[in-house]
Amino acid sequence: MNIKRLIQAVIIGSSVAVTAVSSAQAQADEPVNLRVTSFRQGSSWYVYGVTLGELLRRHLPKGSTIDTPPLGGGTANPLLIERGRADIGLSFSVVNRWAREGTELFDAPQDKLRALIGGLDQYYLGIVANKSNAGPTLDSYVNDTVSEPRVMLLRKGSFGSFAGEQILGEIGADENAVEDRGGRYTFTDFSTVKSAFPAGRTDLFIQVITRGHPAITEIAETSDVSFLEPKASTLDAMKSKHGWEQATLDAGAFRGQDKPLTLPGTTSTIIVSADMSDELAYQIVKTVCENQDAFRAGHKALQNFDCATKAWKSENLGLPLHEGAKRYYREQGWLK
Repeated sequence: MNIKRLIQAVIIGSSVAVTAVSSAQAQADEPVNLRVTSFRQGSSWYVYGVTLGELLRRHLPKGSTIDTPPLGGGTANPLLIERGRADIGLSFSVVNRWAREGTELFDAPQDKLRALIGGLDQYYLGIVANKSNAGPTLDSYVNDTVSEPRVMLLRKGSFGSFAGEQILGEIGADENAVEDRGGRYTFTDFSTVKSAFPAGRTDLFIQVITRGHPAITEIAETSDVSFLEPKASTLDAMKSKHGWEQATLDAGAFRGQDKPLTLPGTTSTIIVSADMSDELAYQIVKTVCENQDAFRAGHKALQNFDCATKAWKSENLGLPLHEGAKRYYREQGWLK
């Protein structure tokens, strides 16, 4: 099953619990019923969604309901919003670009998607290698150091898996090429990856991470691993061809990572449909931006979020701003 079919399956499964909410068109003085799509319980995004829901319940009109089910994910949320099966979603700026353009994961442009708030955090495409034979860069490690690379990625359909295949393809190490060399790709879960490193059953794991990512932290604490960066030309290709930004993961983010790393990066955004009323979009942005301390307190990955300097900038969005969001940012003098 290819990744686009897997995303379709997520959407079909979610439609049982996530229904279109016509009251998202309501004016600010009327109760609204909103559904926030984030990711599974235990994920950072689920905490973001719950935190956002708590803020909105306190500040939107009395009688409003905001549901925050553990549904969706980085590949599914834009389509859930586009198709009216959720009202507010967490997404990645790089995925937003693909959705807007109808590239990579998307067969056609998703024209209804709009951004409310960007720059919530910083994510990196992290590259963890078996230290016993780790080379200086991802490119040299896979192509020169390891003769039969054993690559682990999360299950197909996840954003991390897609991103890992993307960067490996850029260095000529896609699944077919690795198999031709006697290596293999394994698509699995975090539990299997965490046990594979200390047992010596894998050479490489690639995943989208934040500082303090629990699974990566556990791998680093229990195994002898290195953290690699791509060479400059690979970073440039990930930016020019696929829309990734470049971000620096400071030294010491994980045990064994003793120098800063330049990696493909992206940031989380809050997205909605263009069908949402301008007034409601305005109120959501106002609620988050005027209660930033409460929002940042929800998760340590949000600690550097700042509406004035990050929320409205195009490089942190990947989508056009909703008109209601533009109104708020213009009132603050941030957006011209």
